[in-house]
Order: sequence, then structure tokens, then C-alpha cells
Amino acid sequence: MTEVAQPSASVRVVRVGPVDFEVEFRTGPSPRTAPVLVVRAPAESPRIMAQQAEAVVSWADLVGVRIGGVTAPGVLPAGVGMEDLADGLGEVLDELGLARVNVCGGSFAGDLAYRFAVRHPDRLERVVLTGPGGRVGDHLPPGMGPLELAERLMEAGRPATADYIASALLCLDPALPVRGRAVLRRAMLEQLHRSDDAEFHRWLRCLELQYTAPPLTGDGPGAPLLAVTGEHDVPAPPAACRALAARCPQGVFATIRESDHFVFLTRPSEHLDLTRRFLLDEPLDDLPYLAELERPYRTAAVVPAATG
Repeated sequence: MTEVAQPSASVRVVRVGPVDFEVEFRTGPSPRTAPVLVVRAPAESPRIMAQQAEAVVSWADLVGVRIGGVTAPGVLPAGVGMEDLADGLGEVLDELGLARVNVCGGSFAGDLAYRFAVRHPDRLERVVLTGPGGRVGDHLPPGMGPLELAERLMEAGRPATADYIASALLCLDPALPVRGRAVLRRAMLEQLHRSDDAEFHRWLRCLELQYTAPPLTGDGPGAPLLAVTGEHDVPAPPAACRALAARCPQGVFATIRESDHFVFLTRPSEHLDLTRRFLLDEPLDDLPYLAELERPYRTAAVVPAATG
């Protein structure tokens, strides 16, 4: 039996000013495009990250980044904001000797990836943002701010706070079909219940970064950019996702059927397939899992998605 060589991986910490970036680099056997910089989100568990890495390295090298005090253990100093982190990603690429990359991120990481793309357009090949909301505080219900949640945690306790968070982030309307909704809700509640104080503080710090981020202004990057989300996303509604794509001259907007904000968890195969197709510049038309597909920059032209 012929053994198939496994992609090599290395993990290191790159310190940029007061911020630690935990960097995982995986090389694939036959890359077909520039390395893929994946900015990790809080909801991505080690199992999810491993599955994504295995899929990506079949066609590209992968650079996975977690941020100390936000998505990795550590403390993110007060005063460090989204722009600082976006510029820090650029310095990570300098440290790795990578001039240009594809960039991916979901949820909080999608918002950060977009700000990186705006501030460092010369480093881009293509960009995939999943569930980017711009300013998440514009779409979440009252009481979801970091200070309010900290107070709720002190007054109501961990179980009640976890239930409130899950109810705010998930689409719970029974009239709207979302695959894996019940399983994801249970998993989210269990994760929040199990979290120690340090993990919960990192989650609140992530939320604080999003709530305090300056508003987006002007056009987005000129590189091809896909903004995709679940068709029933709550914290990053499709309209907000479309508006982000509409800022970009080569922006594409799409929604995946029967999913909400956590589409990368509940429909991972479809999400990874769409990501691969876009980064390799393959056609996106007539994909059965897409509910919407549009190129909205300065035009109202719609590319029909498949029905059924």
C-alpha cells in the first residue's frame, strides 16, 4: 500500500507590539493558489479547525491565526482595537515572508478580515468573509453589549446568561428552516456552561472589539471578495452582508440555504465547497445550496441561484 504524505504543520507565536498571534502554518502537496490566511473565530473548536485545515491543504497552503486574549489564551491589552489587529495580521505575514495571500474569516473574524483587506489591499489575492456584519451592535438586541452581559452574568448566573446569548445569536423562529438548529443550540449552551472565567472574558473582549470598532466608510478593497452568510442570519443579516459586498468593485454576495449565522458549523461541506470555488476562481452559478447569488457593486443585476 502506498502511503499518502500528510501535510506538514508548524505552530508558533508571533508577537506584534503587545499582541500575541498564534500562527499555524500547513503546507499542502500541490497548492493551486496563494496561501490562505484564515483568521479564526471564537466559535471554531479545535475539531472544526482541523477539518477546515484538512480540506484547504488539498489545494492551498494554510495560515491559521488565533489572537491571544480573544480567540486564544492570553490577555489582549485595553486600548487595542480592530485596526490594530488588522495591521498586526500584516506584520504576521511579513514575519512569515508572505507577500500576498487569500484571506478568510467568519463572524468576528470576518469583520477583522475585512478591515485587514481595506487597510492592506496590496497583500490580497481573493477574500471570503462569512457572516460579516460590519458593526454587530447594530443588529443584536439590547443587552448584548459586553458591559450588559458582564452585569447579567453577575446577577443572573452562567446558565441564564448562556441561554440569553444563544437566543440572541441563533435563528430560533420555527417557521424558518435551519439545519442542525437544535444540535447547535445544545452545543453552544454546553460550551458556554463549561467555559471558565478566562474563556468567558475572551468572548466578552471579542464582543467589545466589535461594538467599539469605528464605522466602515468608503469603498472596500478592489480584490475579488465574497461575502456569504446563512439566509436566516441574525447578528449579520443578509442585507448587511450584501451592503458590505456592495462596497467592493469585485464584490459577490451569497446566502446558503437553511442556515443562520453559524453556517460554517451547520453546513460545513457546502461552506467549504463555496470557499474553494471562489478562491480558485471557479463558477458559482447554479449551486443547489445557494439561496441568493449577486454582484451588487453599483448595479442591481442579480445572478439567479438554483431552485429546489
